[in-house]
Amino acid sequence: MKIIAFTLLASFLLVPGAADAQQGRGARKQALQERLQAADADQDGYISRAEADASLPRLAEHFDRIDADDDDRISRDELRAAASELAGRRRGR
Repeated sequence: MKIIAFTLLASFLLVPGAADAQQGRGARKQALQERLQAADADQDGYISRAEADASLPRLAEHFDRIDADDDDRISRDELRAAASELAGRRRGR
């Protein structure tokens, strides 16, 4: 379940085609972590709306839905919850 949720989150955040299909989960996980860390320009551990707009456009499109506590920043827990929700919707197809 965690792997599925993570993979869905990675596909949600990474530009389509950016992760080579031959890469292992570890490499994709590392790429996602690096992308999130790079997007967190002020290194506060959160992705603000401005940071998402600047470097994560697909995340920015869904910012309000992911920002569950409406504090104008997205935490790791909120990202995990969004990935779980997406996984649930995809399983329900």
